[in-house]
Amino acid sequence: MNKKSFETLDLHLFFPYRLSVVQQRVSKAVSQHYDDNFDLKRIEWQVLATLAMVDSISARDICEFTHAAKMQVSRAIAHLKKNHLLIQKVNDVDHRATQLSLTDEGWKIYRKIVPMVKTEEQKILAHLSVAEQRQLLKILTRLEHALD
Repeated sequence: MNKKSFETLDLHLFFPYRLSVVQQRVSKAVSQHYDDNFDLKRIEWQVLATLAMVDSISARDICEFTHAAKMQVSRAIAHLKKNHLLIQKVNDVDHRATQLSLTDEGWKIYRKIVPMVKTEEQKILAHLSVAEQRQLLKILTRLEHALD
């Protein structure tokens, strides 16, 4: 088949590609703080941060919240448990389910990481005006809702 008979996709103008590149670069800039300093992978940090937000949650709910695969979350939980950053307790109502929460050490690590990742976020967002930052958040929210 002749290459010229198809329209060539310019990845530099293709939204999914551009968003993926930006996401990877932002993730790399932010992850250096929790990876280099605390030996946490991105999904482990997401689980830790999720637990800090909600206090106690099931692994299944973490999967839904983070949009991560069950296996990724399970591995992250195992790593965090091994390092005494979270605890897993049997749910009082449904004894088949478990609830996860941060340990004191988990909170300690979380409190050290947050200022670092917030500073990195501000460095990245400093390339946009305050109005552009607000607009970006609105656009991201609209796209998230459109994809639900």
